Amino acid sequence: MKNLKVIFIALIAFVAIAGLNSCNKTDDSVTVPEITKTTITDYANIVSSFALDAEDEVVSSEESDLKSASLTSCFTVTVDQNVNGAFYPRVWTVDYLGGCTFFSGNTKTGKIHVSLTDFWKNVGSLKTVTYEDYYFNGNKLAGVTTILNTGLNERGNLTFTKTVNDASLTYPDGTFISWECDKQSELISGGSTFLFADDVYSVTGTVTGVNLDLTNYTLTITSPLIYKNGCFYPVSGIVTIVTVGGDLQTIDYGTGECDNLATLTVGGVTTEINL
Repeated sequence: MKNLKVIFIALIAFVAIAGLNSCNKTDDSVTVPEITKTTITDYANIVSSFALDAEDEVVSSEESDLKSASLTSCFTVTVDQNVNGAFYPRVWTVDYLGGCTFFSGNTKTGKIHVSLTDFWKNVGSLKTVTYEDYYFNGNKLAGVTTILNTGLNERGNLTFTKTVNDASLTYPDGTFISWECDKQSELISGGSTFLFADDVYSVTGTVTGVNLDLTNYTLTITSPLIYKNGCFYPVSGIVTIVTVGGDLQTIDYGTGECDNLATLTVGGVTTEINL
C-alpha cells in the first residue's frame, strides 16, 4: 500500500511538471492567421483605373473630326503639329496642372500623353496612352495602354482590343499592386454621335498581376462590365478574383445604377460594399 501511495504521488508530480512545462512552451502547430494587405477596393481600383475618360480623348474643342468634350480650367491640352500639316497621326498631352477634382469626386495630377494613328472609328486606328508623374486620388498610376479598333462585329457595333502593360498603382506608403490585362470592348450605344456623354461600352477580358501581399492573382470578367460615360464604376457586370492560396472573391456591380455600390461574395457569404 505504501508503494502504491509513493507511485501515485510521483505520478501527480510528473503531471504537474509536464503541465507547467507546456505553459512555458510555444506550440508550433498553432499558426496565427496573417492579415492580408490587399482589400477588395484595391482590385476594384484596377477595374476602374483605366476606365474611359473623356479628357484623355480630347484633341481640342475646335477640332470636330474627333469626339470633343468641354475643357475645364484645371487641365490643358497641348496638340503637337505635324511638320507636313497632316491631321494624323495625332499626338497630344493632357496636363492636370495643380490637380483636377471631377464631379465624380476623383482627383488627378500629372500628365497623360496620347497618340492616335487615325480617326478613332477607322479599322486599325491605334491609340497609345502613357503617364508622366500621374496620380489618381493620390496614388501613382503607371503603365502603357493601347486601344486598337478591330472593326464592326456581327451586330454592327464598333469593337476595340485594349491592352495594358507594366501597369502599377503605388500608394503613398510605397506599397503597390501591379497588373497586365487584355480586354475586348464593344461600343453598344452612342456610336452614331460625336458626343461622349451617350457612349456605353461592354467590356470583357482578364487581368493578371501581383497584389500588395506579393501574391499572384487573376481577375476575370465573367459577365460583361457595362460602362456608361459619366459613371466612374461599371453599372453592371461580374468580376471574379482568384489569388494563390486565397478564397474566390466575386464582385457584382449591380443592374445598371450609376453609383459606387456593389456586392462582394466570399465563401458563400454576400455583403454590400462601397467601392
